[in-house]
Amino acid sequence: MNSLDPHQKGSREDPVGVGWVARDFAGLLQAAGGSGGRLCRSAATAEMLAIRTALEFCVRCGFNSVAIESDAKSIIQMLWNETTPDFSLECIFGDIVTLARGLESVTYEFVSRESNRAAHSVAKYVFQEGKDFVWDHIGPDFLFNILAQDVNLSIRL
Repeated sequence: MNSLDPHQKGSREDPVGVGWVARDFAGLLQAAGGSGGRLCRSAATAEMLAIRTALEFCVRCGFNSVAIESDAKSIIQMLWNETTPDFSLECIFGDIVTLARGLESVTYEFVSRESNRAAHSVAKYVFQEGKDFVWDHIGPDFLFNILAQDVNLSIRL
């Protein structure tokens, strides 16, 4: 969901793009969005921001049951309460917990980077553009092609 290496840590803040993709049970796009030009000290912070932004959208749109997928295993372990949140992530972590309480069901799943291509593509796009975007169920062409591959459709735009 972000455009930094999840193991990268530094003392300065770097600009990042964070992206999220909302799909239904069949893998079809419901919405997508992201924020370009955010400043983060680590990829973990960017990943947490992406999850928080996605949950904010879900709450705002009235979604009831949500599965959050991320390729950042350390973040998923924090959300599963298997590890203690890093001090620098506690505030965002608290926001995520609060937002999740506003939904009937939230699950957190660790997925491979390959399975997270759509969100990474959105993050890369918003980073390059340097601004925020939200798309409806139609979405941009680059995202359509990735999602079509994910659900084994051979349509190309």
